[in-house]
Amino acid sequence: MTTAPTQQLTAVTRTVAPAKRGNDVILSQTFDVAPEALWEALTTAERLARWFGRASGDVVPGGRYELPDMETHGTLKEVDPPRRALLTWEFGKSSSDLELRVEPATEETDAEEIGAEETDAEETDAFPATRSTLTLRHNVPADAHWATFGPAATGCSWDAALYGLTLHLEDAGADLLPRLSRFAGSSEGAEFTRATADAWYEAHVAAGADRKPARKASVRTAAFYLGEEIDLP
Repeated sequence: MTTAPTQQLTAVTRTVAPAKRGNDVILSQTFDVAPEALWEALTTAERLARWFGRASGDVVPGGRYELPDMETHGTLKEVDPPRRALLTWEFGKSSSDLELRVEPATEETDAEEIGAEETDAEETDAFPATRSTLTLRHNVPADAHWATFGPAATGCSWDAALYGLTLHLEDAGADLLPRLSRFAGSSEGAEFTRATADAWYEAHVAAGADRKPARKASVRTAAFYLGEEIDLP
């Protein structure tokens, strides 16, 4: 079953947090694949080309990577497969830090309700994880761009990417880029963009931002992505 855009909207947890260098824009989503499979989808050039864009480079500490379709490149600062990668995200004259964390997903159950006893760690490790959670943290500067567009400028892009990843994990052999391009230009895609911008407004306010400027920032972001002209006071 293919995940619908409306399902994708609620599958992602969005958080905004202050950081030493600006603000962290954080997205988290759980997938029905093992951590190793998720890591491969995130770090293999062949897989990335099917849902994200062309990629080249070495996923090792100090390795360089290139994303020519996005005119983005950077350096792998820390790598711990299949758990974590910390890299620079360099576009034009700007540089920011991007962290990817992959962890086994755990299901919380009420032991008393099901009458189960605690299982020790050694026994639990005998069963490999079949679901995994990706947490993407993008650290962005608190500059004029942030004041104008807020977290949605970064968050909406990653929301779209996570939707592509979701579809890829459902059909790893499909070339999704043409389909995702058509979706982005459709009315359904426009609704998805507006909905994600609105979700980032809510996350921004939850982090302590004033509602009025946060709302204006999210509206500006949606309009920018959709190529719309707006006139905000």
